[in-house]
Amino acid sequence: MGILQITLFGGVRVTHNNWLTEEAKLTREIQALLAYILIQRHRVHSREVLAELFWGEHSQERARGSLNTALWKLRKVLEPEGIPAGTYLNNNHPGEVGFNMESQYWLDVEVFEEEISHALTCPFQSAEDKYIIDLEKLLALYKGELLEGFYKDWALRERERLRALYLKSLIYLLQYYGLHGRYEKAIAYGQQILDLDPLLEEIHRAIMRLYLENGQRALAARQYEICRLTLSKELDISPMKETQALYTQIRTKTDRSRLSTISNGQISFDQALLHLREASQTIDLAKEQIRQALQVIEKYSEHPD
Repeated sequence: MGILQITLFGGVRVTHNNWLTEEAKLTREIQALLAYILIQRHRVHSREVLAELFWGEHSQERARGSLNTALWKLRKVLEPEGIPAGTYLNNNHPGEVGFNMESQYWLDVEVFEEEISHALTCPFQSAEDKYIIDLEKLLALYKGELLEGFYKDWALRERERLRALYLKSLIYLLQYYGLHGRYEKAIAYGQQILDLDPLLEEIHRAIMRLYLENGQRALAARQYEICRLTLSKELDISPMKETQALYTQIRTKTDRSRLSTISNGQISFDQALLHLREASQTIDLAKEQIRQALQVIEKYSEHPD
């Protein structure tokens, strides 16, 4: 009979026999119903609740009829010819539907959630290389967000929950590789995190520190600019004091190094132009920070309470 394989990350996919058979064709309606039953696989579901959840805009009679049709189609997908009825989708309790947890199946969400949750219980400071390699393989299961294109409340909640677990894993890897001085890998994971959530200022700071530790001060300063522009555009706010202090530290070290190089005559014409542009950007940033500070002072002066 083989094994049933189901993926929910990046889209719903159902196949039998170790991905060797043709992928089952599912309508969006069937995809949503299957995903809900699988995500809530540890419990059975009342037909009335399912009918209301998926077809609540219709009359009760029509909703029940739509559910019956959907379950019939779903059973044909999960249990095609040659697979006994009830192997995967059971209704042992009258009026209820559930997934048979005793069946032979593989579900990407289940593997991802259970194994990564277990993996993250080990502090990154004491993690071994093999442990990290296994974690990276697990993250490969996250081929996209859960149920992309579905916007029901239950789907959004589950999507955000698993997305948070994925982000937590990426942060874990960033910390691990940063601790062991493997800066390029740590920065790559940091950038991957920002691709998902560019407003995570603590990740911008982490990348700035990694660049600084790796002797890449210019890239550290550039990361600050990316952070500043992103926060300004999306939230109309400035970076936190901690982030600005880190940038000041970066600029101070950079300026001292640059002055030493220039004073020793160890600089080309192109490098001089680059330094001039960077200094100009620093002046522009300082002017903007002064402008924002003056606005705050002026506002406070007008309304001191």
